[in-house]
Formats: sequence, structure tokens, C-alpha cells
Amino acid sequence: MEILAIGRSLFDLFFPMRCLNCDSVISQENPLCVFCATDLPFTHWNLDKNNLAYYKLKLLCKLNSAHSLLFFRHENVTQKLLHNLKYENHPEIGILLAEKTTQDLDLSHFDGIIPVPIHAKKRKKRGYNQIVPYAKSLSEKFEIPLIEDFLVRIENNPSQVFKNRESRLTSIQNAFSLTEKELEGHYILMDDVLTTGATLSICINLIHSKYPEMKLSVMTIACGV
Repeated sequence: MEILAIGRSLFDLFFPMRCLNCDSVISQENPLCVFCATDLPFTHWNLDKNNLAYYKLKLLCKLNSAHSLLFFRHENVTQKLLHNLKYENHPEIGILLAEKTTQDLDLSHFDGIIPVPIHAKKRKKRGYNQIVPYAKSLSEKFEIPLIEDFLVRIENNPSQVFKNRESRLTSIQNAFSLTEKELEGHYILMDDVLTTGATLSICINLIHSKYPEMKLSVMTIACGV
């Protein structure tokens, strides 16, 4: 064990971890330095209808409430965190952000969490669905089911980053499908970022086409402003 500790110390000396935002040297446990972590743009929203996330979605679909943990802007610290979570194999970012979420919200009254799925080819390439570490942590914390076998992605669409809402809605209109699993109650549909609302509204409308009485609320790690 002592040899392993020495080896770990030498590795840290020559290949130190760096803050994902400002590139300063940090400890192994944190993706951000102390200064960048204290500067995270938290929304401080409640899971309700009085926030930007709900307003982005309310004209596109029927939902009960909405919440996002962080504000998302081009090149801000949130974007860098999500990029590393999504593309650089850093699932621990989702786990750490889930811990921040649990400080303000109680999700124990929900019947489960439905993560927005990614296509199987993307999951194989990335190694995981980027929202699942976040969703799984919240599922375990509040002892509610994580339901990954209800909503599936059947089309592997190209990136939607540079498309407006209308183009996104058109391009992913038939991207999702439902399995034979039946649900009833109030569920959280969860994704990494809410920008135009296209993906989330497509999923909600699809679910309500088969289960019109199901209650759905939305949670995302970030919301674009």
C-alpha cells in the first residue's frame, strides 16, 4: 500500500489535476478550483412554474413544473463542466452536481426519474449517457426509481447546437419511442441542458400521446439564457 501511495504522489506531482475552468492545479476530488467552484452560476430556482425553464417549455408541451441547477452561457463554467461530463469521460461531475441539487430540493414525492436517452451508438462511443450519473445519484438519494427502459432514442441525429428551435423540432420529431413498459403517477424527465426546449418537449408530447394523464416535471443540470 505504501508503494501505491508513493506512486500516486509521483503521478500527481508530474501530472497534476487542473481546474476545468481556469486550468489551475487542484486536488483529485474536485473538477474545479475553490475560486471557480464558488463562482458557479446557480439559478436558486424551486421546482415550480416560476422560472425560465418552465417558461421555455410551457408553450411546447404540458408539464407540471421545471427546475435547472445552473445557468448556461457560451464559454461559461457551466458549459465547460457539461462538455467534460458529456465528451471527456467525467461522470463524477454529474455526481458532484447532484449533491448540490439535493441541498435545495426534496424529490421523494415523485414516482421516479426518466433520463432523456441517447442513441446506442453515442452511448457506446462515450461509455455512458451523460445525464445518468446525475439522475442515478438523485434516484439513490431520494429512494425513487431510475427508469431507463421506458423512453428510448431510435434515431442518431447529428448535433443540434447550431439549430434554432424550429429546426431542432423538425429534425428530432421521430427520434424517440416508448417501450411496452407502463407507468402512472408523477415523474421527472431529466436532461443535461435546456436550450430551445425541443428535445424535452418532443419527449413529453410523445409520453402524453400514450399516457395523457401522466404528470411530468422537468429537471436539467443547466438552462440556457
